[in-house]
Amino acid sequence: MNQMKSPWRGLLATAAQIGVYSWLEAWLSSLLGEWATAQSDPEYKLELCAQSAQHRWHSELFFDRLPVLSVVHPEDLVRPPNSQFESFLALVGSASSHSDQSVALYAVLLPFLLSVYNQELQTLSEVADASAQRTLSLVVADLEQELAQHGTGVEGDSELQRDLEQALQASPGLLLVSHSVTDDT
Repeated sequence: MNQMKSPWRGLLATAAQIGVYSWLEAWLSSLLGEWATAQSDPEYKLELCAQSAQHRWHSELFFDRLPVLSVVHPEDLVRPPNSQFESFLALVGSASSHSDQSVALYAVLLPFLLSVYNQELQTLSEVADASAQRTLSLVVADLEQELAQHGTGVEGDSELQRDLEQALQASPGLLLVSHSVTDDT
């Protein structure tokens, strides 16, 4: 293994970040389900429903990796990372046409998630976080396949894409504003 690993940040910090991933995958599943119900094209509707189910499963996988400790309950860890990222997600959710949804999903959000998840793999301990590593590796493979199947042919350089990228850059991404797992923020 020639890749440089980041120092392990600890159980609670890792758990808090995995909780954010669980929340985001559940949010994405819900959004895709909403988009599916608004569609009249049965093929696109089926595609969105299948993707929704897969992201729901990712959320459950991440949730199952959360520790059960006396100092924190798993449900307390499943939360959005920060308000700026929630604003970015609101913009993603506002995409109404098939082409705008494709840009939001395949040109911006999923490539961003793939990058974050790959970076997260570098921070996990092979000893302490082995199950989280396996889960992230599986989710990364699913995202790569989803992008390969659906992300080809998405026209970039639209006004929506620029707005989404600006909103994403203005946020701290999936980083928690506070690493305290007892905050309600």
